[in-house]
Amino acid sequence: MKEAAGPVKEKAAPEKVIITDKPTKAGTDGPVLPAGTKLVIAADRYSIDVELPAGSTFIENGPLTNSTQPVGVATYRCICSGAGSACQVFYSDAGGFGCFHSSCTGSCEGAFTYKGYVMNRILPTTKSDFFADAGVQDKIAAQFAIVRRSDGASRSGNGKMVYVKQSLYGVSYYFLMNENELRPDEVFEVFASSKAVCDCEGTKACVLKALGLATDKAATPATAGKIYYCDGPCNGCELTVN
Repeated sequence: MKEAAGPVKEKAAPEKVIITDKPTKAGTDGPVLPAGTKLVIAADRYSIDVELPAGSTFIENGPLTNSTQPVGVATYRCICSGAGSACQVFYSDAGGFGCFHSSCTGSCEGAFTYKGYVMNRILPTTKSDFFADAGVQDKIAAQFAIVRRSDGASRSGNGKMVYVKQSLYGVSYYFLMNENELRPDEVFEVFASSKAVCDCEGTKACVLKALGLATDKAATPATAGKIYYCDGPCNGCELTVN
């Protein structure tokens, strides 16, 4: 005989719900939450659920780095490094996020987490703002140094100009360079520049855009320090061969 299910325990009502009206810094090294972020402070003060406004996403430098889905929610908790209970959290308009030691005998460290991963950055989701971010540009410049051959071989000649596909935090972008510049010991997805177009289900809503890199780490005559990306009001806006 199947036993009757017990009563469902309802989640306690939050202590407070806040919509921020200005950017908020989370600790000394934490990300800056944009204005319009929703904060739900738990009644027991052991967590704060965070929901970013449209146009922003949490970023994790690890297994989720190339996830294609923006992560707009996370939970802020404080972890005790020693014995005792977990640290409680607090939020104030003036001081932002912080931790109470409670009975913790070590240090309390706060972090935003999503499905067990620490979300240590916040970036815009619009591609123009995303690629203009200084940290993003530094990573792209470093990637160009990996893509380009470094053996001193000629970077000109009769090779074709190609778009070389790359991805950062799940967002695709392209370097435009002579195929003779590519590292010979790596395999890259490339598109002949003469045939490549941005496509979105056969519509013309998807267009190819270029953005200069603020850093000169990637500058060469072939690229002029630029990256290229497809953008438009549609899903699946990517470079393809016509």
